[in-house]
Amino acid sequence: MVGAHLTAQQSAPAAKAPAAAKSAPQPASATPLPRVAVTIVQIKPELIDEWQDFQKNETIPTLRKGGVTGRNAFVTAIGESFEYAFLSPVTSFADRDGDSPIVKALGQDGARAFGQKNRRFIAQQRTYVATVRTDLSYQPTPTANLPVVVVANYSIAAGHNTDFESYIKNDLTPAHKQMKTGGFVVQQALFGGDGNSFVVATLLPNFAELDKGPAVVRAYGQARAAAIQQKLAGIVTHVERTVVRMVPELSFQASRPTSDNR
Repeated sequence: MVGAHLTAQQSAPAAKAPAAAKSAPQPASATPLPRVAVTIVQIKPELIDEWQDFQKNETIPTLRKGGVTGRNAFVTAIGESFEYAFLSPVTSFADRDGDSPIVKALGQDGARAFGQKNRRFIAQQRTYVATVRTDLSYQPTPTANLPVVVVANYSIAAGHNTDFESYIKNDLTPAHKQMKTGGFVVQQALFGGDGNSFVVATLLPNFAELDKGPAVVRAYGQARAAAIQQKLAGIVTHVERTVVRMVPELSFQASRPTSDNR
């Protein structure tokens, strides 16, 4: 996965979050912050190979035909087994007022048949929309190849969102800059999840990078890192961490025009 995929075009999936929709205030900005739609599915283990073929041979071509400009796929490596996440940019909620991409591509009858086939593979599914907090994220090289992501899903105590943002700006970001890491991307739940939750997705080149430990510990040492964690104790009510990796064969981006079709 390249780091740029975790902004408007891609953002790492969150771990488990409450299903109730709740919007959260975002900082004022001349340019609206990008949003990402996330679909998390658990596939029936006995159908995983057939499902992957279905995704490659039917789902991706259908989504392209229906006007979807791109999606990025992740599989959970440490966490829930047989869990995948698909992420696509949200340009406008008004797009949901019309036909879905599947209906646009296949028509109503074709979409019903597609849905029946697709549902056979799925053990569980949920969707949500998040705001990508580019104002809090740190990506020194957005196009770097960073296929492994540590996904930390933070539940924040009511009224402490700004305190958590201060932690990211004043403690987390300087540590990553000092250690010259691949950086991280921050999401904030918008619809379909807890409005007081943040996701911090740390970008890694490989799994071996996990052996080095957190950037905060490496940059500041155990004592200061422990003090920072103690400070967070009154801000963060729960944190859950999973590790995911990108699945290029289940991802796609908009085709670039050639000299023949410009």
